[in-house]
Amino acid sequence: MIPTYTPRWFGRLDTWRFSDWAIKVYGISTEAPDRKLVIDKGLVKEAHSFVEANLARMEETSHYSVGFVILHHGSAAKSLLTQWWTNECVCLQYVAQSKFAGPPKFEPAKQDLMACAYELVPIDFERRAWVSTVMSGKPMEAYLGAWLPDGFY
Repeated sequence: MIPTYTPRWFGRLDTWRFSDWAIKVYGISTEAPDRKLVIDKGLVKEAHSFVEANLARMEETSHYSVGFVILHHGSAAKSLLTQWWTNECVCLQYVAQSKFAGPPKFEPAKQDLMACAYELVPIDFERRAWVSTVMSGKPMEAYLGAWLPDGFY
């Protein structure tokens, strides 16, 4: 049986800058005491290291040096979706996962994953932000300044 959708807390974590890259980082958590994002600092550090270690993969593509990351501490796994913009309106993606229990250690996903229903929330927002800023003639900084508001979705 498919469980009933229960909103989770979404929050802005940071903008990671690597060389000429700017990556907006979102966190998703099943818990949000006091309406604040609860993501372990070790999980964020591991995600940052994984993205940085995989920049060469991103550099091999045509790109604008901007994108977004979704770090999701879900109910069964820890997921890391790294997405970046290319070819005017195309978003490329690289998915990694870590076991739910134990210290975080991201590895490339072993199956063809796109996103779960929760992760589609920031993906949809980022698509709309790209269209309303960069694809509407506004500067890249306008896109980097557009964020999904923190909250339950």
